[in-house]
Amino acid sequence: MDHKNKNILDAFWCSIDGLKILFEEKAARRELLLVIFSALYIFLMQPDLNMIIWLIVLPLLILSIEALNTGIEYTCDKITMDSSNKIKKAKDLGSAAIFLALVAYSVVVLIDISKLFLN
Repeated sequence: MDHKNKNILDAFWCSIDGLKILFEEKAARRELLLVIFSALYIFLMQPDLNMIIWLIVLPLLILSIEALNTGIEYTCDKITMDSSNKIKKAKDLGSAAIFLALVAYSVVVLIDISKLFLN
């Protein structure tokens, strides 16, 4: 099977296939809730433009990292299902990347919420 993207349309359909795979993952579906939360937060709290950008970009970045982490997990599982310290480290690093992005998102939201109390 040829997996090369022959043109931009092929690349688009590969991306759609990747999104379908991503949203089969429970973690990605949970992280999708951040997009909904951000939309509601923007609508209700009406933050400044910089905060709106962060609230839109960070959930998408988190989902991107989740996609990469899922790819790492699939690749590791294809290599071996046996217990391996190096495979565990690879999976843990992917998980850590998601965790750090979630922390960044939380900080952004908390900074904006704190403005309500500091003004």
